[in-house]
Amino acid sequence: MNKKVLMTVGAHADDIEYCFGATALKYHEKFKYEIVYVEATNNMSGGWAKIIDGKIKTFDYPWYTMMPQRKLEANQSARECFHTEALHLDFPQRHYKNRDLETIELRYGAPCPDCVPPNTPSILTAHEDPASIERVVNLILDKDPEVILTHPPMDYTDEHTGTCMLVRKAFTKAQSKGYDGSLLFARAGTYTLKYGNYFNTWDSFIDTTGFMGKKRHALGIHACQVARAEDLDLSDYLEGKVCGCETAEVFIVCEFAKKRTGEMTKEFAQNHQYCVEHWKEMFFSRDIQKMYNEELLAKWEERARQNA
Repeated sequence: MNKKVLMTVGAHADDIEYCFGATALKYHEKFKYEIVYVEATNNMSGGWAKIIDGKIKTFDYPWYTMMPQRKLEANQSARECFHTEALHLDFPQRHYKNRDLETIELRYGAPCPDCVPPNTPSILTAHEDPASIERVVNLILDKDPEVILTHPPMDYTDEHTGTCMLVRKAFTKAQSKGYDGSLLFARAGTYTLKYGNYFNTWDSFIDTTGFMGKKRHALGIHACQVARAEDLDLSDYLEGKVCGCETAEVFIVCEFAKKRTGEMTKEFAQNHQYCVEHWKEMFFSRDIQKMYNEELLAKWEERARQNA
């Protein structure tokens, strides 16, 4: 009998909550799924968001301040919201801040921070390293998740892309060793990057109605990244309108399990069929494009002006 296990793989602290937090909360609380909470990078980069005079400002700190703080928050979210322990794969990010707050990009000749062991590939190239792939393969085989959720192959940061490529290669290799679960990607976050509308589509979703408050709470635990979770302009409400429910988290199907029969597999399959049948009106109607432009992009632009 297959276990009720959902594996979520995010590149950075708060990615799991942003991309599939409500899905994980729903299936953990309602259907008693075990959540495998995996952080791909070592979280040594990023700014620290703080509220100053009512506005959110981001401050730079060196890697040895950022990394333990971001991991601390990820660990707290995993325990408090998903009743599990965060697993940190610790692949280095593509850059970091040194003690002088200079940005050091990982390239030939760059000084290596003390937190990175010798001969460790960054998250950008881990998918080309056999040992790194095998590490994720073993994790998949050990946990045997019904479904794996991770980033899409095209996204607004290449560290998400690198994480996707690593997980996808490990998924394929795990299949050759008998694994038979599903792999889905979160929809790309490319609204403001002018890559066209294709990457903003999806072909399955999870109805997350009733779980948005808990998702915001989980995001708020990542306080150095999310200074004011209640003000986040999350697109889940718009995706819900497109999908015919109050809120939704949306996904791209890489491969469905052929033999699994759990509740999550059933919902993904059912909603995939809905997307197939309603593809044109969901993604190519003028009303939908207008809704995104007016209700989402306008809000993001206004929020940026408020914090300028």
